[in-house]
Amino acid sequence: MSWLRPHVADEAWAAGPWCWPREADVARIIAARGPMPEPAVGSTAAVTVQHDTVVLWHVSRGHATDSVEHGPALGPALRASWRDAGLALPRGLPVLWHSMHDATSTPPSIAYMASVRNAPGVPDLHAPIDGPSFGLAFVLGLASDVLHCALPGDVIASASVDAAGHVGPVGGLEQKIAGIVRMAPHVTRLIVATSQYEEASAYARSRLRVVPVAHAAQAVEEAFGDRLSALLVDAAADPERRDALTASFFRLALLGSDALVDWAPVRRGARIALDRWTDITPDARYALSFAHAVATRHAVNAGTIAMPPAGWLTARPRMVRVHVVAHLVQQCADTATPDAHVVQHAAEALLDRAIEESSPAELRLRGALARLHTVTGRAPDALVAQEQLARAFADIYADADVAYPLSEWARLAGALRDRESLARAEAFHDRMLGSGGYRGLGPRYVELALVRGRLLLDPGDSSARDNAARMAADVTLPDHVRWSASRWAGTACRALLEQAADGGDPLASRNLTLADLDEALARADTNAAARCIDTLATQDPGPIAHLRHANASPEEVARLYPY
Repeated sequence: MSWLRPHVADEAWAAGPWCWPREADVARIIAARGPMPEPAVGSTAAVTVQHDTVVLWHVSRGHATDSVEHGPALGPALRASWRDAGLALPRGLPVLWHSMHDATSTPPSIAYMASVRNAPGVPDLHAPIDGPSFGLAFVLGLASDVLHCALPGDVIASASVDAAGHVGPVGGLEQKIAGIVRMAPHVTRLIVATSQYEEASAYARSRLRVVPVAHAAQAVEEAFGDRLSALLVDAAADPERRDALTASFFRLALLGSDALVDWAPVRRGARIALDRWTDITPDARYALSFAHAVATRHAVNAGTIAMPPAGWLTARPRMVRVHVVAHLVQQCADTATPDAHVVQHAAEALLDRAIEESSPAELRLRGALARLHTVTGRAPDALVAQEQLARAFADIYADADVAYPLSEWARLAGALRDRESLARAEAFHDRMLGSGGYRGLGPRYVELALVRGRLLLDPGDSSARDNAARMAADVTLPDHVRWSASRWAGTACRALLEQAADGGDPLASRNLTLADLDEALARADTNAAARCIDTLATQDPGPIAHLRHANASPEEVARLYPY
C-alpha cells in the first residue's frame, strides 16, 4: 500500500516523544520546538483506522470539558472499553494502586496528533471514535495514572481488553502498524494480543519489536518493568503505606479477590517486600511470607511456608483462623509444607461443627483437608467428603463454590473406579447448570474432571477423549486447563503439549510427563513408568512426595495425581 506524507499537528510535538524522529532531524526540531518531552503521567498514544486514514491519538487524564470541546466524541463501544479497562487494571496490579476511582471518574481526553492516508483529502477529526481497540492503551494509561509513573514513550498498544483483563485482537492491524511506522518513529515496541502475534510480526518486520500478551498484567509488566519494583521499595519509606500494603497482600492471599486472575504480581510484590523491607515486625513478615507462599502456589504450584509463630493464629478472629488454616492445608497438599500431621491437627481443631452447620469458610477448610487426604493414602474418605461438600454448598445456595468439590468428586470417582459415584456427579453437574449461579469457568473445570473420570473408568471412551481434545484446543480456557485436557486427549494433542513444553511452560511439561506415564503404564513398561515418577518428583515435588510416602504405585500416582 502506498502512503502519502504524514500530517503531524503542532500539538503532537509537545504531547510526548511519539512523533519525534529517533535520529535524523532531531537537532532541527529541538531548535524549533525545544527539548523532546517525555509523556505526562497518565498519558499514552493510540491508533485508529478510519476508512483510508490511520490516525494517531494522544490519550490522557480525563477532563470533561476538554473531551467535549476539543476532542472527538467517544462512541458507546469505546466508553465500554474504558470501563472494562478500569475493571481490568486491578487484576494485573492488585496492590499498588492509589485511587482507581479518581483515575476512572471521568472519560479520557483524546486529542489528534497525526494522520497518514493513502489518498488525497482531509480526515474528519470530529467524527466519533468507537470500537474496542483502545482497550489495552487505556489500561496502560490508567496504570501510569495510579502508579504516578509515566509510561515509556517508545511503547504503544493495539489490543482490546475485557473486564477480566483478557487481551483480545483488533481489526485493521496491518494499516495500524504501517501508520505507526510512518507517524511515530520514536515507537519501537508494539504490544498486541497473543492471538495476533504472528500477524503483527509479519507486518512489522524489523521496524518494531512486537510483544504478545494474553492478559493486562503482562502488558503492564512489559511497559513498566523494573519501575514497578522500585515503586514498591519506595513505599517502605512511609510506615503507614507499608502497613497498608502488607495488609493488602495478606488479604488478597487469604480471601482472593473477584478482581484477581493473575497471581504473579502478588507473588513478585510480596517477594520484593520480604527482601527489601528490613525493619518490619515478625507478624508483618509472616503475613508477607504467607502471601508469597499462597501466590506462588496459585501461580506455579510451589512455595513453602511454616506454621505461624506462637500466638499468631489465636490473636485473630475465628474466621480468619479458618481461612489461614485452609490455605496451610492446601499448601501442605501441594508443596508438602507445613508438616502434614501438624496442619491436620490444626484443621481438625477448628472443624467442631456438623457439616450442615458449617459456614462457607469451614466448608472450604474441609475441602482442603479432603484434598490432602487424597494424596496421603485416604482417597476413599476424600471422595465421600467431596460429594458431601458439593451438596452442602448447593444447599446454602453457594453455587459459585460448588465447582471445586464437584470437580474433585468426579475426578476421584474415576480414579477409584466408582461408576455409580461418577454417575451421581454427572447428574449433579446437570442440575447445577440450570441453577443460574453456576457460571464462569467453574463448570468448565467440572467438565474436564468428568472427562477425566470417564476416561479413568474406560480409556476407550471416544466421546470423552473428543471432549478433552476440544477443551485442549479452546484458547479461551486457562493454559493449565488446556494442558491437562491435552493429557487426557491422548496422542491427538501430544504435539500441542510438546510445543508448549519446549517453550518453557512448566505446567505443559508436567502434563507431558503424565502423558508419558500413561503410555508407559498402558504398555506395562515398569522402568519407563518409574522414570516418569522420578521426573514428576522434580517437577512437582509436593504431591509426589505425599503419594510416595503413602506407598502409591505408579498407576495410583497417575490416577490420583491432583492436577
